[in-house]
Amino acid sequence: MTTPLTKTRQWLAVLASAIPYLYLSWVLLDVWRFPMQWDNGRWVPFAVGLLVLEFILLHSGVFIATLAAESRDTKKQIKIFLGLLLFYGLMTYGIARSTGSNELMLIFASVMLGRFISSVLLREGGRDEYMKRAALGIVLYLLLTAASIFLPVPELGITSSVLAEVYPDRGGGIWEREPERAIAMACIYFCLLGLAELFVFGPAENKGTAQNRTYDQAQ
Repeated sequence: MTTPLTKTRQWLAVLASAIPYLYLSWVLLDVWRFPMQWDNGRWVPFAVGLLVLEFILLHSGVFIATLAAESRDTKKQIKIFLGLLLFYGLMTYGIARSTGSNELMLIFASVMLGRFISSVLLREGGRDEYMKRAALGIVLYLLLTAASIFLPVPELGITSSVLAEVYPDRGGGIWEREPERAIAMACIYFCLLGLAELFVFGPAENKGTAQNRTYDQAQ
């Protein structure tokens, strides 16, 4: 049976993950439309670094799932999380230095904090829930990467004149030559993750799982 307290914890866990994703998606959409309004266009090259960061965070999702499994020892959770934070934080710092953007560190901190709060609040079944999230993230990342490479993407506000001003020394990769592809992918990707937190991994889904488990035990 799902108590009001349990359902509240589930919603808090969902919101802790969903809000950073949806906010980031909105920011990227605005960058796509009005790139010069965000840090004088520095978010345009920053988008490629953001996708590299997300690849790292997807890798960390498996370790976060293990962290969530330690449901009876919050102190141990904190120690493991701090170790993961240091390890992935150093990698993120290197990416942030290469893109010249401190915002990458802030985004990393907000996403990791949201995932940690979720792992603490979910408690029972936390590992299974995070494995589902990690699997969904990997599938979406791969599909949207392919889509961003092979499908046409409108440039919106990222015109050739803007690129000449804010990203003159870009490399030869497709995301660097046409950064609107990376921005579009990241915008859609984080939006889908946020919506999945609300409508796929929310309390309604967990409640149905709990009811099925109770029914099976009764049999």
